[in-house]
Amino acid sequence: MESGLEGKTALVTGAAGGIGRACCAAFAAEGAGVVCSDMDGQAAAMTALTLGGHPVAGDVASAEDAERIVEETVGLTGSLDVLVTSHGIFHSTPIAEIEPDEWDRIQAVNLRGTFLVCQAALKAMAPRGSGVIVTIASLAGQVGGLQAGAGYAASKAGVAAFSKSLARAAGPLGIRVNCVNPGFIDTAMTETYPDDVRADVIARTPLGRIGTAEEVAAAVVWLASGQASFVHGTHLDVNGGLHMD
Repeated sequence: MESGLEGKTALVTGAAGGIGRACCAAFAAEGAGVVCSDMDGQAAAMTALTLGGHPVAGDVASAEDAERIVEETVGLTGSLDVLVTSHGIFHSTPIAEIEPDEWDRIQAVNLRGTFLVCQAALKAMAPRGSGVIVTIASLAGQVGGLQAGAGYAASKAGVAAFSKSLARAAGPLGIRVNCVNPGFIDTAMTETYPDDVRADVIARTPLGRIGTAEEVAAAVVWLASGQASFVHGTHLDVNGGLHMD
């Protein structure tokens, strides 16, 4: 089936991360033009170079940067058809040991950053009456974290709730919004998990293994595609059955 993404422009934040890179590659494989955004400008450039996309550096927690990222995307490609918010920072600090500054930075990047870049994208998409936004939340936001710290879990729960609010506001404008909740995925983030934690999570996963970034990206691309044209405001779990809501 045709995805309808050929010739479209997809902006992916957190493009230097495992899921972000996989999303960029999956959109490029569908013939979409890809804008790879990350706070690490050099890493974003490397991802873009590999895929023939455009790099844009910026910190989504900054209102100025979030707006600029979207503006540069439109300036480079002429349009913004899809936004994927794959950025995020992780911690596993126990609640009693979390410093306020650590908590604030996680909320700033994961939650505030999602709000800011989505708000900027909405302004760019609304005049055209079309567009798709796919946010990336997490299993941690659904269950309070497995190895993830409370700040990360809270930020991702916020992303999930914000996505519903955004869907209500954006739908009448012709813009679809959906959210993906990755579970235990093989990325640099989960490589930090102790071996016993990894083994326990795998044992409790009905499919009996860790997921891949490419499997998350496939779900993201489907939600962004014409095949999901009447899918709106949904939360899609990609976790091998570890959590069934």
